[in-house]
Amino acid sequence: MKALLCYNQNEFKLEEIDRPGILKDEMLIEMIYTGLCGSDIVKIFDPAVKKPAVFGHEVVGRVVEVGKNITRFKSGDVVVAAHHIPCYRCHYCLHGSHSMCRHFKETNIYPGSFSQYIRLSKEHIRYTTFKIPPDTNLPEALFIESLACCIRAVDRVTFRKDDVFSVVGTGIIGMLFVQLIKLSGGRVVAIDLDNDRLSMARFLGAEYTINPSNQNVVREIKDITDIGVDIAILTVTNKYTLGEALKYLRDGGTVNIFGASGKESKFEVDFERVFKREMSIISSYSATPETLKRAYDIITGKKINLSPLISEVMPLSDFKKGLDLMLQRKIYKAVFKL
Repeated sequence: MKALLCYNQNEFKLEEIDRPGILKDEMLIEMIYTGLCGSDIVKIFDPAVKKPAVFGHEVVGRVVEVGKNITRFKSGDVVVAAHHIPCYRCHYCLHGSHSMCRHFKETNIYPGSFSQYIRLSKEHIRYTTFKIPPDTNLPEALFIESLACCIRAVDRVTFRKDDVFSVVGTGIIGMLFVQLIKLSGGRVVAIDLDNDRLSMARFLGAEYTINPSNQNVVREIKDITDIGVDIAILTVTNKYTLGEALKYLRDGGTVNIFGASGKESKFEVDFERVFKREMSIISSYSATPETLKRAYDIITGKKINLSPLISEVMPLSDFKKGLDLMLQRKIYKAVFKL
């Protein structure tokens, strides 16, 4: 079968590798569409990640082979699948920290979604695989895992109807947050350096937009709400975005760190201010099978608008082009097919 092997950040080859076999509790899907996620990009550029490797975890596929014990799905079904599964038994799972579960971190689809065929385990079939209704736009189903991550992040903060959120960064995740928060009854201030993306954020539901390159973020926030925002969600975290968030956050508010670069992850925080103003700094990492199901319901129910976020579908052989377009912020999401 064909698979895209990443040798380094500049070298990708579509090669022939062995097609996975399946056991009686597994099934094989043929990739129809796959998406490039920010976490894939991190792995591509990380020299510590072993290469060559087949990456990718966002996949819509057609079932081509089922084990004899599989009853939920049949050959020909079109499904969406996600990659990580908690054990539901360990200390982390019992405390709601499912993405910290060791089993969660170890599980994955094989060999990766940047391939012609993908094997799904018994656990993947049970917890993270969903049949797609026939009226669904298939590339939009690729957003289910990303939206599920956003749902979990919103679940981790306490807010009331009409509370004000700042969403820092209006890439694909930021655009999902804008719509999810609006759907959940919140109001959004979108913050980004790109005016075109801010316009898109407003189109998708942000009530206010701020460009830090020519606007004072703290002053603009104070004009919107004199006490500050209730929740700040950072899809981009650095000394500037966190530092500003702690200035425009209301007393008792929460900063949720959703995205961190690793390259610039160490900086000073005035914890005297955090303490005296009773602010919270939390983080959110990945999704759970429960939030995947909620994301599936939202997307298949057409409750958010994803069509503006998909510009084109490229052949997997053009992977480097899609990667570069995402890095250059010329597209929101690179979507591929064979």
